[in-house]
Amino acid sequence: MIRRESGKKNLIALVISVVVAIAFIAIMGVFLKGSSVGILLLGEMDASYYPFTLQNIMHMFFFIGLGQLIVRWIHAYEERVFMDKAGFLSVQKDVEYTTDKQLEEIQIRVANTANSAFLPDLIDTSLNQYFKSKSISDTLSVMNSNLEMEMNRMDLRYSMIRYVVWAIPTFGFIGTVIGIAQGLGSLDINELTGPNKAEFFATLTSKLSLAFNTTIIALSLSAVLVFLLHLIQKAEEEGINESGQHVLRHLINKIKPEERS
Repeated sequence: MIRRESGKKNLIALVISVVVAIAFIAIMGVFLKGSSVGILLLGEMDASYYPFTLQNIMHMFFFIGLGQLIVRWIHAYEERVFMDKAGFLSVQKDVEYTTDKQLEEIQIRVANTANSAFLPDLIDTSLNQYFKSKSISDTLSVMNSNLEMEMNRMDLRYSMIRYVVWAIPTFGFIGTVIGIAQGLGSLDINELTGPNKAEFFATLTSKLSLAFNTTIIALSLSAVLVFLLHLIQKAEEEGINESGQHVLRHLINKIKPEERS
């Protein structure tokens, strides 16, 4: 059995995330236009380049990352539910597999499943090795290798999410640099002591606020994504480990080669 994980869910999640992000920006723009909270969250809404502000770009990345994390959470949940309901292996303690026919029946049930979960793939790979070598130690070694490869595959699936988590603070730092550069570029010693110094300081403060606003939004959004990333990745890792333990306890440990015909 070859397990293939389609990218269809990721593509659907990407499209939905973009739509939700656009809707969020539009709704916030209507209700927060002209307010200090609106400027903090969405940037300068009166600017000619709006809605293409750094804050809105960060919101777009945030919803994309959130959508991908939801896909990973759904996958982890489906793996857990599937393992509980699959019933490929008997969990009764007194059950032993003493003949190849018993193991072949398990492999047939696994092969007939339409689910692309990790557990049936792990059972099938382990049984294939056992039928080839008739060795418990070789079967255990293949199972461990399969677990390790699945961990690596799972880690690769988070590469896009890690990029998003990295990109959001980067945009925040870009905004900080731009804001500070604009503020320093507008410094004029003559205006500091001139009659228009109050207006000058108001303009300077407005430009520097971009530096602090983008940093606040970037760190806040990134903190949420990093928290969810650790929780969901932990759930996926636990699911893989539980699949390995399930196969070890209820298949490999119950095979009695000395009683094989």
